[in-house]
Amino acid sequence: MFTLRSLGIVIALSIAVPLVGGDTAFAAKKREHVTYQQAWALCKKEADALPRDAEGQRYARGGACMHRYGYRP
Repeated sequence: MFTLRSLGIVIALSIAVPLVGGDTAFAAKKREHVTYQQAWALCKKEADALPRDAEGQRYARGGACMHRYGYRP
């Protein structure tokens, strides 16, 4: 059975764990926002790595790249 001391430890841990875990979210670097033209230039390089006859794959890769930079259709 729980004693008063073990109950206090459980409460203290339940308060401390979310506070400690929140530090990693603040440490994450925020990506710099690029303009639409800059994102298109970067994604065009990536899509041009595929051969010209793979048109559907080039389109999909370019769209996924633009999504990474925050631009949606």
